[in-house]
Amino acid sequence: MDSLYFDKLGEDFDRFMNAYDVRQRSTLIFAMLLKDVPLRDLQVLEAGCGTGRISSQIITRGADLTVLDIGENLVRHVRDTLGCKGVVGDVCSLPFETSSFDMVISSECIEHTPDPRKAIEEMCRVCRPGGTVCITSPNKLWYPVLRLSQLTRLRRFRGTENWLFPGDAIRIMKACGFDAVQCRGCHLWPFQLTFTQPALGWIDRKCGRALYPLMINYGIRGVKVE
Repeated sequence: MDSLYFDKLGEDFDRFMNAYDVRQRSTLIFAMLLKDVPLRDLQVLEAGCGTGRISSQIITRGADLTVLDIGENLVRHVRDTLGCKGVVGDVCSLPFETSSFDMVISSECIEHTPDPRKAIEEMCRVCRPGGTVCITSPNKLWYPVLRLSQLTRLRRFRGTENWLFPGDAIRIMKACGFDAVQCRGCHLWPFQLTFTQPALGWIDRKCGRALYPLMINYGIRGVKVE
């Protein structure tokens, strides 16, 4: 993973983010996949914190949060803004002991690593038995659209892009000893078509559990077997 690239982004990181996309992914995590899981007083790791859009929601739910990112500037910003613990590190080789956290949350991170499979395995490793891992990522089904947007220079982000199919992510989590693995999706078509966002949001709420194999982004949640 190119740590210098992410570190140079710093405060410019948010210009690659879309407010609607972040809101829908937040809903996917907290209102759907984790809706029955209280975070208060849990020791939570957020792997790949970016500028802290998801981190702030974890904090407001009362968790004892540690954020990790490969970009030092990003970690410093989130740590100083939210008053949480911050660690600079690689999600493919997490600098924590096995079974260190009650929960691991990661949103749109694994696809920016050289080995997303290893990233999932590492998140599962540092989760305690009985704990929860929740990950969101783009669906490899839509990778040709990404390549087209890169070739036409519509996508400005120039970092690593390694996408997995949701089925692969589920299999990796189960192989790591996780049960009760759930999957939901968001964005049945590109959310940049802003006039369609109300319809997209409705589909996310009503059909995300059934249509996730076809959606642009998916989220998985699993519980580590005790």
